[in-house]
Amino acid sequence: MNISKKKKREDVMRKAIRALNERLRGVRGIPTLLMISGGSALELLEGISLRNMGRHITITVLDERYSTDPTVNNFSQLAQTHFFKKAEKRGIDYIDTRVHRRISLKGLAKKFEKDLRKWKKRYREGEVLITQGIGEDGHTAGIMPYPENPRLFKKLFDNQKEGKWVLGYNTDGKNEYPSRVTVTLPFLREIVDHSILYVAGQNKKGALKRVMAKQGFLAETPARIIGEMKNVQLFTDLRG
Repeated sequence: MNISKKKKREDVMRKAIRALNERLRGVRGIPTLLMISGGSALELLEGISLRNMGRHITITVLDERYSTDPTVNNFSQLAQTHFFKKAEKRGIDYIDTRVHRRISLKGLAKKFEKDLRKWKKRYREGEVLITQGIGEDGHTAGIMPYPENPRLFKKLFDNQKEGKWVLGYNTDGKNEYPSRVTVTLPFLREIVDHSILYVAGQNKKGALKRVMAKQGFLAETPARIIGEMKNVQLFTDLRG
């Protein structure tokens, strides 16, 4: 893992955007799935140079809030950005996770998994590049902590027998957006090739400290998965 620390949030964002553009330049001509995280990581989008975007890129989200409300649904918010609108005009493909036609939570999860596997099957040597964030509670993507029930956590997010890439579940009040569709821990470990991880703000200090601690458990701090991922670049304004 490469870690970049700056004092000012603006400098952190600038460096993260630069790294994202460098990675996109590095995969020119290589089929690439760009998966965008919601929340503060969405701020990185407007800095992406469209010169690095071509028809070899497919855009989607890393996790989804199951809602028809366009101000809540992650893909709906992504679709409203200047970045996405310009990319769409360029003919760049995308995997849509908006809630249409009364699709159920589990139905959306199955559709998303099917689309991801279809892309990976078509582009076996393609790159999966994600932007990633960490919540105040230590969650990442839509993977919430379950310190009170590690067995349930493992069953939901790290079930190797089922081999799921995507899960649709209810967070049971752990988040203001309870119905979620998220990639699983095996997907983050095995399928993601590169992550640009952006963590800024004092409210994230405790979570980042737990993530970086030598000892800890995924059920308590799911974002500790970054220590098991292939290639992570962390950009933060937090120290200690």
